[in-house]
Amino acid sequence: MDALLHNETTKGIIPSSNILLYGVPGCGKSHMVANKYESKVKEEYTIRVVFHPDYTYSDFVGQIMPVLEKVENKDGIEEEKLQYKFIPGPFTRILQLAETYKDQQCLLIIEELNRGNAPAIFGEIFQLLDRNDDGKSKYSIYNRDISMALYDEPNKPIELPPNLTIVATMNTSDQNVFTMDTAFQRRWQMEHIPNRFTGESLDEKTINHVTKHLPNSEISWGAFAQTVNKKMQTANLGFGGTEDKSLGVYFATDNDLDDAERFAEKVLKYLWDDAFKLGRKELFNDCSQGLSAVIEAYEDAKGDPLKAVLVPEVYNEMQKKMAEMAAEQAQTAEEKTSEEEAAESAAEDNPAQKPAGEE
Repeated sequence: MDALLHNETTKGIIPSSNILLYGVPGCGKSHMVANKYESKVKEEYTIRVVFHPDYTYSDFVGQIMPVLEKVENKDGIEEEKLQYKFIPGPFTRILQLAETYKDQQCLLIIEELNRGNAPAIFGEIFQLLDRNDDGKSKYSIYNRDISMALYDEPNKPIELPPNLTIVATMNTSDQNVFTMDTAFQRRWQMEHIPNRFTGESLDEKTINHVTKHLPNSEISWGAFAQTVNKKMQTANLGFGGTEDKSLGVYFATDNDLDDAERFAEKVLKYLWDDAFKLGRKELFNDCSQGLSAVIEAYEDAKGDPLKAVLVPEVYNEMQKKMAEMAAEQAQTAEEKTSEEEAAESAAEDNPAQKPAGEE
């Protein structure tokens, strides 16, 4: 790496803490990670890992593995021999970076934290997550392999340094593969990512995505998703919480919304197989022939395909939501225009004085 790069201090550019972003699938957690944290840290000081059911402590921290290395024999001749060495995992590697480049902010990103058995994956590292105000661990642990990898000393205590940020994402708790106890969760700074389809806080990309019409339909993605999510909350679907099954604003991509087959196979199939599995008649107007018939009816519809497969009441609600969203958008545009006109009027009433010496 460029030596000049190491002289540019970035320590403290983001908080040195453990941050856990959570929300419904597709609400924008990874987008938030990229914009708020990853974009501010140099790529070479960032490590990303994804937890899953088979992910283990050894995968995360590191493990002893056989490697071929060149060693000198008794005659002084180099030859390859099988050696057993500690191979650092993502956690140890980010500590190595933070220890080597103390003036650089380092970032460990853990996607899908609750898709793996997080307490088991962290093991004794769990103790390090308690931090002081400067980001340094309150308590240290002893781990010979990590100590040797970091300091080349077997008994030096390990702690999280003040230039390391850990950011993790997880879906809301209703549909976890693994649950996380309170003792583990309290060591994270929890940040809920709202599933917003409307409001002034939306950026232009999200606004365009939300207002995009579904394939061959007069209904927009925003009106569809909000109506379906509301239906989940009011219908008796046989389970307690519905938030984790809600459609996130980016549950469907722009490409999904451009293609009827992709939309049906991704969104309609999900609603049939999962979200409305115990209450399909609340959403679909004909459940007698199964999912394949619903998808075929959607793809082969002559008019609006949603009208062909959804309960009329639900489709009507989507039309009402379209009108509400249009009215809200018009009001927001009007308010923005009024603010701009007021600003222009104020500028005219208080013209800037010319700099001294100008006529």
